[in-house]
Amino acid sequence: MPERRMPEQCARASFEHGAALRPCMIVPDFDRTGGYERQAFFLARAHVRRGIPAMLVTNNPWQHPPREVRDGVTIHRLDPTPRHRSTWVGLYRSFLRFLSSHRDDFDVLHAHAFTFLSASCVPIARILKKPILVKVATEQDIREFRTRKDFAFRVFRPMLWRADRFLSLSRAIRDEFVSCGIDERRIALVPNGVDTEYFAPATGDERAAARRSLDLPQEATLFLFTGRLVQRKGVDLLLDALAGLDDTTSLHVVILGDGDERAALEARADSLGVQDRVTFAGEDPEVRPWLAAADAFVFPSRLEGLPNALLEAMSAGLPVITTAIGGCTDVCEDGSGLLVPKDDVTALRTAMHELAVDAALRARLASAARARIEAVFSFDRIVERLQGVYREVAAGRGKRRVTDAWPRQARVSAELRAQQQRGTSEGKQA
Repeated sequence: MPERRMPEQCARASFEHGAALRPCMIVPDFDRTGGYERQAFFLARAHVRRGIPAMLVTNNPWQHPPREVRDGVTIHRLDPTPRHRSTWVGLYRSFLRFLSSHRDDFDVLHAHAFTFLSASCVPIARILKKPILVKVATEQDIREFRTRKDFAFRVFRPMLWRADRFLSLSRAIRDEFVSCGIDERRIALVPNGVDTEYFAPATGDERAAARRSLDLPQEATLFLFTGRLVQRKGVDLLLDALAGLDDTTSLHVVILGDGDERAALEARADSLGVQDRVTFAGEDPEVRPWLAAADAFVFPSRLEGLPNALLEAMSAGLPVITTAIGGCTDVCEDGSGLLVPKDDVTALRTAMHELAVDAALRARLASAARARIEAVFSFDRIVERLQGVYREVAAGRGKRRVTDAWPRQARVSAELRAQQQRGTSEGKQA
């Protein structure tokens, strides 16, 4: 059984931190260690480091320990009980039981990702009289819940739509919500954050040492990509762009990551004749040495919310090339990075050539990237912004009616019910 703080301890924590509200992070499949999972943990840790208690609660399909403390963050992993094929019923019961017994340990539920588990926690928040915010990672997530007709989506959609506030990583996600008829006042634009102390620029000596330790070319201009090797990350475009660059350009690409497309991408590099100018480094949980070794960062993704990899590279003081999509545009909108159109190999190749041959341009973009991150995306800024949203939602909860379905569906259903009632009434009068 997880340890519980006594109510007086919770009250003392709230008093010590003034208006700070304690979040409980709901994280589906936390141990998958993807983008939103990492961000949820880092965000909880950022709260704890600022003296604000935060916990993280997830499901446990991999049978990890039910309770773990990592960097001051307590991670609770819940199994569906009883165990049977109706795992959503079991998980709902588990989360309801756990969150009810720990209701004195948090002030607000913060659900990461637009998922069935997040939807299940919305009625739990209503029962506990706690505000709940749901973070959305990409526009695609909203479209899927809007258009899918499967039974599970039809069941969970109205539950999810009753969240008190939606947290949007980018303007593109916010605009997608608005296009679905959601009141913009229910959407808070809160981007991902990054630990600017942990991801700091490397010195010249540190860069040389990192290249030696990683067995990377010392003299080449080194471009780094980090991420999963899947089609939407656009690594195929990166290889095509490299193939069109003159061999006399001293440029080497490091691809850090693994995934379903790795074998196909390695074969593509061979067929393009660039295998000697590419290092497939595989997966490494410690990305800092690779960032330290690099001269520039390239991220030609086809679909993103707001990628942690981009924030980490810019925080580490690397000039970046990325696609003009989603949150990537928001991060680099002030010229702190080079933006290229999606799926445009020619534009990507041109940008890579410019950075490879112009050291002064790299230096200017590196400085601008670090300044942009410190001003907007450091965890100090993000925690401050989130706390403002938490307080706003907690103060206004219950004052505004929230529809329990997509706006158009709710309107049509109401009209149908009104027609049926009128018909019933007329029938009785007759």
